[in-house]
This record gives sequence, structure tokens and C-alpha cells, in this order.
Amino acid sequence: MLPNGISIAVRTEQLRAVFRQMPIGLAVNLVNAALTAVVIVPIAASSCPIVWFFLVAVVSVGRWILWRQYRRSLSGSERDHIWSRLAVCGSLLAGSCWGFGGMLLFPIVPTSGQIFLTFVIGGMCAGAVVLSASHLPTLLAFLLSASLPMAVRFLVEGTVADSALGAMVVVFATALSLAGAHLNRFFTEAMRLRFELDEVNLRLRSEMAEHRATEAALRQSQKLEVLGQLTGGIAHDFNNLLTVVIGNVILASRRASDDSNILPLLQSALRSAERGVALIQQLLAFARKQHLDPQSVDLGALVASIEDLLQRTVGPAIRLEIATDASLAPALVDANQVELAILNLAINARDAMPVGGTLCISLHNRRADYSSPPGLTAGDYVLVSISDTGTGMDDATLAQACDPFFTTKEVGSGSGLGLPMVQGFAGQSGGAVQIRSKLGEGTTVEIWLPQSVEPPLGTSSANPSGSAISQGMANILLCDDDHDVRRFLSELLKSDGYTVHEASTPEGVFRILEDGAAVDLLIVDYAMPEINGMEIIRQAWRKRPSLRTLLITGDAGAVGVDAAGAPLLRKPFRPAEFSQTVATLLAV
Repeated sequence: MLPNGISIAVRTEQLRAVFRQMPIGLAVNLVNAALTAVVIVPIAASSCPIVWFFLVAVVSVGRWILWRQYRRSLSGSERDHIWSRLAVCGSLLAGSCWGFGGMLLFPIVPTSGQIFLTFVIGGMCAGAVVLSASHLPTLLAFLLSASLPMAVRFLVEGTVADSALGAMVVVFATALSLAGAHLNRFFTEAMRLRFELDEVNLRLRSEMAEHRATEAALRQSQKLEVLGQLTGGIAHDFNNLLTVVIGNVILASRRASDDSNILPLLQSALRSAERGVALIQQLLAFARKQHLDPQSVDLGALVASIEDLLQRTVGPAIRLEIATDASLAPALVDANQVELAILNLAINARDAMPVGGTLCISLHNRRADYSSPPGLTAGDYVLVSISDTGTGMDDATLAQACDPFFTTKEVGSGSGLGLPMVQGFAGQSGGAVQIRSKLGEGTTVEIWLPQSVEPPLGTSSANPSGSAISQGMANILLCDDDHDVRRFLSELLKSDGYTVHEASTPEGVFRILEDGAAVDLLIVDYAMPEINGMEIIRQAWRKRPSLRTLLITGDAGAVGVDAAGAPLLRKPFRPAEFSQTVATLLAV
């Protein structure tokens, strides 16, 4: 709050304080006036005391009405000056009743009545200091109007005693005014200090909340970095292992097709290995180290193409609704990863609606604004919104929804990597994810994906052509430092009819090439000791510029190396995929 704002708040609080005390002042004013009338009426020589009491009562009723109106009104700084003036006017009228009333009643009562009247007016002035010190104008209005008429009355008499009494009244009024000013200053400083402390407290709370948010973001970033380093470090080794496992299980399945007792065991092992592949891909997606192939994609057509799959996934108890903008722009994304993300979110929605409900997938063009996810850069996006009418999440669960391996499902029912994978994919694509959810009111997950300036590419068939892989007498140089991988690939190539030269080190590759061996295709792993596979290919091209090459890798860090001119095949791959790739390269 600015200093001027604090001053306004202090003035408002001063006015509130005087109105809070006003009922006490009114009661004291009316009771004292009644007692004074009771004492003076029997000894007065006229009916003036009764008229005076009536005026005091009328003024008190008017001030009570003013107090009621203030309590009912919406007080605010823009109207405080009006209420302040009304309070001062009411106090001035009340003080005048005592001051001018006392001056008129003084001559018609005996000495005892005069002394009584003087003490009552003095007491009323002293009480006003206590009740109205918070608002100095109101205090001075009552104090001066109640005391000065009596001082004038004494001074006009001209006698020494009366003049002395008049001077004493002036001194008394001055002293009470100074005391009231001191109390007002004390009250004002106390209020100012309170508002400043409140402001500091609010700012401190805001800074603490910002600090907690920053700290949470830092912890999330650190978890992401650690998981990324861990995943990237082990992905290569796991992909090598899974390449050998999947490949050998598939080959074994072919040879064991006549043995019905062994085949189910091999198929179970293959499914488990493929689950391992999916887990590694989810970890890489969360750590934003997966390889993406961003292209211009019509997300409306993509979602429509998997509508049947989504309906089968969520089941008949859940109604699936899809809404797409007529002018939906294409998105620059990896189409396969978008499908996987939508499927993951659909499964989460299904699990949140055990008795059925509605799953709505909507696609819209959006521009980043204040409602966008934090950290999203300015620009145009395609918004994929997936909403369900399920159980929803409370604040504590929502705060951890994107933490890796956090899940509300039973043990064995989920890894907790679905949402983190979606978040990692969106972030790596240049977008973001925003989740809104309330317990009992469902969940909405918004995936913001960057728009593409290019028209969407035509959808190609995802199924292989099924044509037979041509076998021949081609010579292939295979280089991989992992013995099991090298042995498996060598056996696979030989079974396809190729002549295979093996090397476990870069020096072995260069020695075979320098010896003049016939080599039609060089297959090399990316993660090799001393130098990586891409550098091996570059040096091999210097020796044989027309040499065909294939780079294979299970390393998550080898992203984009295929842009350097060498085809890239990522591990783990199936034997048929590897054989098809080799045949295609040799046919060029």
C-alpha cells in the first residue's frame, strides 16, 4: 500500500472508531441531561430546563439516526468526508446544547444549581476526550462548543471572581484540547503502524508463497534433471539388452511354432520385454530426451482416425465426444506421440469414471494469453483439451499429478508415468500441459501444441508393404561394442543371406576398410568407445565416399544425428524392422 493509501485507511479507521463510540456518548449525553433536568427543574424559576432537555433529546435522536445510517451504509474512502462532516455537525449541536444551554440556565438557578451545572458540563467535556479522541474534529467541535459559551458568560460578568472562572474554563478547555490532540496522535500512529505491519505481512506472505512456488518448481526441475540424467545414462544399455531379448525371443518363437508348450512362454516373455520398451520410452518422454519426429499434422483427422480405438479403450459405459474447430490449424508435432498422449489420458479418464460418464476431446486454435500455462512462449497453438466427468482430484493430489511414479491407482495397476510422459512430450515439442480438477467434478487436461506454418502432410499407411526382403550376396560390415548385440545382429544378417564382417572397435572398422575388404553397407552403433558412431561413419566416408551406412543407437542423447546424412535406426527394434531397413538401403 502506498503512503497516501495508508493515510486514507487511517482516516477511515478514525471515523469508524468515533462511530463505534457514538452509542456510548449518546447514552451518557441523554442520561446526564435527564439527571441535570431532574436537579434543576425544582429550583429553577421557569420552564427553560424542560425545553433544554427536549432539545438535547432531539439532538441525541438525530445523532442516533446518523449512527444507524452509517452502520447500514457501505463505508468507503470516497464517502468518508461526508460522514466526517455529519459527525462533526452532530457533535457541534450536542456541545452547543450544553454550552449555550448552560449559559442560558445559569442565571435562573441558585448558586448550588450553578455549581452543579458547571461540574456537569466540565465532566461532559472530559468524557468527550475519552470517547472522541480518535477523530479530532469531532472532539474539538463538542469541547469548544460546550465550554466556550460558559467562559464567555463568566467573562461578561466583569467581576474578578467571574473573570477568574472564565479564565479557568478557557485553560480547562485548552488542556483538554491538547490532551485530545495527544491521544489522537497516539491513535493515528498506532493505526498507521498497524496498516504498515499488515502491508508488510501481506507482502511477506506473497513473497513466501512465491518462494514456495519457486522452490517447488526448482525441486521439479531438479527431479526432471536427475531423472533425465539417469534415464539417458541407462537407456542405451537397456535398449541394447532389449534389442537382444526381443530379437532372440522372436527368432525362438519362429523356430518353436510347432511346440505349443514353449510358444506361450516365449510370447509372454516378448510382451514383458515390450513393456520394458514402453517404460523406457515413458521415462525418456518425461525427461524430454526421447527422439521426436515433428511434422505438420492435422490433429482433427488424427483424432478421428483413432476414435474407434479410443471408444474400445474407455468401454461402452463412457460416452465419447469429439469437438473440433472447423478452421483448426495443423500442429508441428510427432503424430505417434500425440496418439500415445491422448490414449494415456483417455485411460486415466476411464479409470476415474468406474461407473461411466462422458469423455470429451476438443481441439481449438488458441493464442497464448494470461490463461495459458506458466512459461509458455507467446504464439499460436493448437489446444487439445481432454475432459472427463469422473472423480476428480483434490488439491494435494493435483499438486503431485505430474510427479514421476506418483499414482492413486492400486499397486500393479499403473506406473504413474502417464501424465509425466504427456507433460514431457508437450514440453519437448515446444508446448505445455495444464490440468484443472476438483474433487467430485472431473478433470480437464489441456495440451498446448505449437501450430505449424506448413500444410499438414498426407497420412501414409502405418503398415509395412509386406513385400519379401530381397536376399543376396551383399557384404556388410557390422560394428558394435556390445558382444550380445553384435552376435544377434550378425546371426540375423547371415540368416538373410549376407556376408558379415564384424568389428568391436573403431580401429577394427578402419582396419577392415584399409585391407580392401568388399563392404556394401556399414552398420555401426552410435555409442562406441573413444569416438561415436557418427564420427566412424565420417572417417569411413573419407576412405570410401560411396559407402552406404546405417547408424543404430539406443542412446537417448543421439537426437538429430540422422540429419547429418546417415540413416538412423533406434533400438530396440524387431528383426523384421532391421532386415527391412537393411534391404531398403542396399536396394538404393
